[in-house]
Amino acid sequence: MFLRALALVFLAVPAVAQTSDVGFGQGDFDSSAPVEVAADNLEIDQATGRAVLTGNVVIAQGELRLSAGRVTVEYATSDGARSIERLNASGDVLIVAGDDAAEGQEAVYTLGSSDILLTGDVVVTQDGNTLAGDRLVVNLDSGAGTVTGRVRTTLQP
Repeated sequence: MFLRALALVFLAVPAVAQTSDVGFGQGDFDSSAPVEVAADNLEIDQATGRAVLTGNVVIAQGELRLSAGRVTVEYATSDGARSIERLNASGDVLIVAGDDAAEGQEAVYTLGSSDILLTGDVVVTQDGNTLAGDRLVVNLDSGAGTVTGRVRTTLQP
């Protein structure tokens, strides 16, 4: 489905295309699922409301997995309760949602909107096909995403 449409786009557009839509995950992501975290080190700063995870960081929520060298967790306070607002990941970031994977150098995951911004030599892999660019923006609830920058693809027959 996605790949056939993508193939038609690339046949009709010159190789210097700057934007490409991409599906990512199944679009049925459960943002209310518990967030599981593993890392070699954890530093918490109560004054700023941040936690910094370093070394083999893996964060999982339902079918979503994020791994990176470093993740800063930012919290929001509402009515006296703290909740995770945003994850800022850096260092060989890998995001896996179901059978889809995306890698880059930095990512910002905003939990409230279920949006992920991945930057830095982005590569998306789906069913053996790859799509690369400078930046991926994806919404986990809808599964809709856009790759921008110097967009390149490899399609398997």
